[in-house]
Amino acid sequence: MPGITPVWGLPGQQAVQVAVPRIIFAGGVFDWLSLPAGKIIDGVNARDPDNSPDVDSLRPGLLMGKITATGLYASSVIGVTQGAYTSGATTLTILPAQAVELVRRFGSAGTATVNVVGPPSAAGTVATTAMTWSAVNTTTGVITCTSLGVNKVAGCLITAGDGSGVPLTLIPDGFPLHVTDSSGSSISVPFPIFPIGGTVLTGQIINYPADSSLQTWLKGSLSTTSGGKFVFDDTY
Repeated sequence: MPGITPVWGLPGQQAVQVAVPRIIFAGGVFDWLSLPAGKIIDGVNARDPDNSPDVDSLRPGLLMGKITATGLYASSVIGVTQGAYTSGATTLTILPAQAVELVRRFGSAGTATVNVVGPPSAAGTVATTAMTWSAVNTTTGVITCTSLGVNKVAGCLITAGDGSGVPLTLIPDGFPLHVTDSSGSSISVPFPIFPIGGTVLTGQIINYPADSSLQTWLKGSLSTTSGGKFVFDDTY
């Protein structure tokens, strides 16, 4: 469970800090299967960009995957495309906060370290396409890229290409996990309760896709790729 965060500063009334618990599993807190001993979260590569201004607090429901090189866990999804993409185009748009995280984690230009995951048309076959980009506007969220060579529907997932872009689990019920220290520096932290099964409330999954085939891809990643045994409430 998350530890107690000290309050820094002189005695006296401080600004209010609100921590909101979230329930991800249908049976309530602790009604899931977890991996004994847990794992470790790589604080450098784990952020929750939609949790402004506390992006270093990973909310329950955030999708997590394993970095191939280290075996540590990081955020799977960096952003979500805000419009359809036509092959040959040289821009993609995500939310500005997500663009900030893309630059923080992978830089303002790069190749083969970020993927666009989604189908070419609604309910089509999901494909993972590597993205090469040369600029990111963190005010508008516009990414300048070379042509992906394929069409993509709106709502595609921008995922990490370091292995963690394959979602294997998610932050479970409770309060957010903090991945920086008192000075704001990134730190690796325990992932003590590591879900591997249970009935998931899909509406509580952060960045749960709207496209039906992308939903199927995500469910397969959580319950087939990882060997997990998650069940999803929107199946019934």
